[in-house]
Amino acid sequence: TTTALHAANNNNESTSRRSFSFSLVKAAGMGVGALVSPQAAFAGIDVSGLQVEGGGSSGNPNLAKQLQAYDGSGRTRVKEINELGITTSTTPRTTIDKPAMIDQSLDSKVAHWAYRANPGFGPSLTTTGPFKNLYRLNDSVVPPSGSKLRSVGVQFEFPSDWLQLDKFTGGIQYVDQRNGDKLYLLQATLPPDSTLSSLSKTVLGDLIFDPQGSVSKTGQNIEEYKVVNGQTLVECPDGGCATRRRFKIKYATITGNGLRVERRGLVDAYQVDNEVYMLMTSSNAVKFEQKDSMERETVEKIVASFVLDI
Repeated sequence: TTTALHAANNNNESTSRRSFSFSLVKAAGMGVGALVSPQAAFAGIDVSGLQVEGGGSSGNPNLAKQLQAYDGSGRTRVKEINELGITTSTTPRTTIDKPAMIDQSLDSKVAHWAYRANPGFGPSLTTTGPFKNLYRLNDSVVPPSGSKLRSVGVQFEFPSDWLQLDKFTGGIQYVDQRNGDKLYLLQATLPPDSTLSSLSKTVLGDLIFDPQGSVSKTGQNIEEYKVVNGQTLVECPDGGCATRRRFKIKYATITGNGLRVERRGLVDAYQVDNEVYMLMTSSNAVKFEQKDSMERETVEKIVASFVLDI
C-alpha cells in the first residue's frame, strides 16, 4: 500500500529569478516509481575470420596468439564457463544492496545521509514550475534497517540552478552557489521507546548536529544550535500513514578564518518504522528572518514539497 503525503503551497507567483512557485500533485495515486537499471551492454569484436598468416611460409603465430584474447564471438568464454562448472541464475534479485559509498563509521544514533538505493544512476530530475525554473527530484533511498520495504521513495522540488554536492557519497545534497543556501536529505534512527510525535526538540537537534553526523562531516564547524519549535503536520498513531512534523532550527557555524555565521534551518520529517527521513534546508539568518524575502520563500517551498512514497 502506498502512502504518499504532500503539502500544498498557494503563495503568489513571482517573476523574480530567485522567486519560484511549486505545483504539487495530489497524494491520491501518486507514487515514486522504482528506478529501472538498464542492462549493461558490451560490444564484442569478432576477429575469428581475420587472416593471421604472414607473407612467409611459417605464417605469423605471434599475431594469432595475441588475437585469441580479442575473440568477440563468445566461444572462448563459453568454453571457460563449461570447464569451471559455473552456473548462472535467472532468478531476479528482490533486495537492494546498500551503496558501497556508505560511511560505515557513522553512528546509527545520529543523522546521516539518506543513501540512494541506486547510486550508480543519477536521480530523476524533471523540469517543472510555471517558469520552468525548478527541478522535481524523484528517487529511491535505502529503507530502515530490518524493514520489509525494498526502498523508500522520495520527492521534492528545488531551483534548477542549484548545484549537486558530493554526488559520489551516495547522499542527496544541493547548494545555491550565490548565497550558500543548502538542502540535505537525512535519515536517523529514533531513540528507544520514542516516536516522531514524542521526539523532543533537544533530541532532534542532537541527532542532526552530532559531530559524527553527516551535516557536521560536510566540513561545517557547528558552534551552537537550538530547535526553536516543532509543528505536527500529519499524525498517524495507528501506523496507517507516516507521521510528519516540521521544525525550525537556529545554529551558528565558524568559518575557516574564525568568523561566526548565524544560520537558520527548516526540517520536514517523516517517520517510517523506527526511523525518520528529514529534508533540511540551511539559510543565512538575516535573509531568512525577513519573512517576505525570496530566500525564505525558497526554502519554505522546498520543505513543503517533500513527499515520501512507501
